[in-house]
Amino acid sequence: NPLIGERNAYAPCRVYRDKSCTNREYGEMNTANWSWETQKKMPSRATVVPVILSSDKKNLTTFSGDKQAYPVYLGIGTTAHEIRRQPSAHAMLLIGYIPVSKLECFLAKRRSVEGFQLFHECMRVILKPLVEAGKSGIMMNCADGFVRMAYPIVAAYVADYPEQCLIATCKESACPTCTVSPKQRGDPVHSVLRDPEKTLETLAQQSRGEHPPAFVNESLRPLNPFWKNLPHCNIFACITPDILHQLHKGVFKDHLVSWASEAVGGGAEEVDRRFRAMTHHPSLRHFKKGISLTTQWTGTEHKNMEKVFLGVLANATDPAVIHAARGILDFIYYAHFEVHTDESLAQLDAAWVAFHENKKGFQDLDIRKHFNISKLHNIKHYVDSIQELGSAAGFNTEATERLHIDLAKVGYRATNKKAYIKQMTVWLRRREAVERFSLYLQWVMPEYAAEVARGLDVDVEENESDDGEEEDTKHPQDQIISAPVYTIAKEPALPQVTVQSITQDFGAEDFLTHLTAFLQERSIASRIAPSDDSTFPVYHCLYLSLPAIPEVSTSAIKDAIIATKPERGRVTTHGIKKAKAARFSTVLVRVRAGDPRKGPVDGLGVAQVRLIFRLPKDHGTFDEPLLYVHWFKPLQKFDKNLGMFQTSFSSRNHRQRASVITASQLFSSCHLIPYFGRDINPTWGPDTVIDDAPSFYLNPYLRHFDFYHLRYLPDLHTFRNRPRSVVARQQRLAAVYNSRYRLNML
Repeated sequence: NPLIGERNAYAPCRVYRDKSCTNREYGEMNTANWSWETQKKMPSRATVVPVILSSDKKNLTTFSGDKQAYPVYLGIGTTAHEIRRQPSAHAMLLIGYIPVSKLECFLAKRRSVEGFQLFHECMRVILKPLVEAGKSGIMMNCADGFVRMAYPIVAAYVADYPEQCLIATCKESACPTCTVSPKQRGDPVHSVLRDPEKTLETLAQQSRGEHPPAFVNESLRPLNPFWKNLPHCNIFACITPDILHQLHKGVFKDHLVSWASEAVGGGAEEVDRRFRAMTHHPSLRHFKKGISLTTQWTGTEHKNMEKVFLGVLANATDPAVIHAARGILDFIYYAHFEVHTDESLAQLDAAWVAFHENKKGFQDLDIRKHFNISKLHNIKHYVDSIQELGSAAGFNTEATERLHIDLAKVGYRATNKKAYIKQMTVWLRRREAVERFSLYLQWVMPEYAAEVARGLDVDVEENESDDGEEEDTKHPQDQIISAPVYTIAKEPALPQVTVQSITQDFGAEDFLTHLTAFLQERSIASRIAPSDDSTFPVYHCLYLSLPAIPEVSTSAIKDAIIATKPERGRVTTHGIKKAKAARFSTVLVRVRAGDPRKGPVDGLGVAQVRLIFRLPKDHGTFDEPLLYVHWFKPLQKFDKNLGMFQTSFSSRNHRQRASVITASQLFSSCHLIPYFGRDINPTWGPDTVIDDAPSFYLNPYLRHFDFYHLRYLPDLHTFRNRPRSVVARQQRLAAVYNSRYRLNML
């Protein structure tokens, strides 16, 4: 498909962030180690095509019945992972369905093993063409118009944990990547990685009845694996991180939330009260009933809980629990980076170490006796996998979960529910032919694109986006914006708002004073000086287009700045309209040029937007929208336990410090978490807590954009400027650590 093939990468490359080539970048598959090492094994002028597989059993019925499908998907690593994640790009293809059978012809005790072997036999048939093509190569037409001698090699397998163990022929109590003992999964130990040749030999010995000790020690199953004849394939290294099931639904929701809630004084009820009183933000879901009563969550809800969870725990539990929770949350956010470097991987590893250093806090509180949990161990392999295959965000099972909608559920609904797999196959083949021809027409006639988008739109279920945030209009991929760009409505929502209304309804008490000071500071000549009789055009919202950052996104991010007055409830012809509380966004403002030596946050200030308006022509000419803001105290107080700046409203002469700023001074919106103390005030609510709380924490977990600027860059600044004594100590610890690792390997 030439529409998605323009960004294909056919050759390995190494990308560095510095001239000394010490800080390497890991993004797409061709920038990672696997592409380099595999290319060395190939003949001259050969093109390695990394094959990405994925499979997952899926229920087709919603409330009743046991109808299931077992789709297998295939993609290639030459395609950018951002494109592979888009279902509309059709970069991941359905290549077959594995039979789902109850296997009643076998005895009950044999059915599970025979079902596992059925999977391997089916995969062997499906992947048979890759065996000869991977050994001898095959001439292939590429999307850029060239014909290449391609060697398709299985490089990655995207699956959840049970599926990973099935692929690795090991039990679910074991790690599918290494040979760690099931009793040591909760410890930060390094174990020997599984070796395909040794594993195959052990399985062969077991099949001959020799019962080798390694079969039991490595927790293997008696299977004949499908991957034994695949060329240049280390199936254990192919297993990729599963951010959705291992981190969001696993380590965070299944474990950290329950442990930390139990560690809070007041338990789950106190946690619920804090969630209910949390401040608003357009990109943040408000849990108005708390989180303890809901039994089934989606991935998007997990992500929204993560955004404020550390702030919910603040000052309510033991510091060790806070540090452990911070380690897990930092790990989750670092794992989501679209592009990693050696420095960001060091921070990812440091977050993993921080959790293990502080997990004893849960044991001291008698919440946990051990941590022998598979998902806690599996995340240890993230750094190695990213260095080997590229960013973990490119292999998230969330993308394949979305494929199930189009390639399993929609197809099933098109059948008469009898012999449905055959009918699904025919229906999907026909739809695929229509889509191919439509894409061809789109390539030949660009004006046909709009009709393609309408014709292929399938609205079955709500798609969970990677961040749970609203998508912005895409910028050209090679365009990196250096500063936020704002957009605002052509016409104001309130064309003529009086000064009295601005003062009373919007809370801008000293509006005229600060507007006059702004005009004098900017030397703006006004025909009529602003007075109590003046009126101003007022807007409800202003949008920022936040710059694209390689670690976060290749496109700009839409950021809403809101300032609306309260509305009373009233009866209308359409029924009763409920009252609405005022909404005033908090923002980061560039108050002066920052000093790089003082850190990336230097020069930024926090403010609350009370009014968005334009200057009427009678009072002067100024093209930009203006904002009346209430200031918070400078970002000088830092909470080391939370890793967050703490601030509060700033006053001057016993009055709220305020000023008028321009839209171009805005850096981004931000989220402030109230300081709840040991026990939350029961009268606090989400609409009033901004006025009631004594102070606030600047939230670095709101979006990945905020995490990059408020957590990663400050941590990186500290790391690069650490004292020499600290460097020497870290080097000594690393030497001891490596010596222990070598002894463990022996």
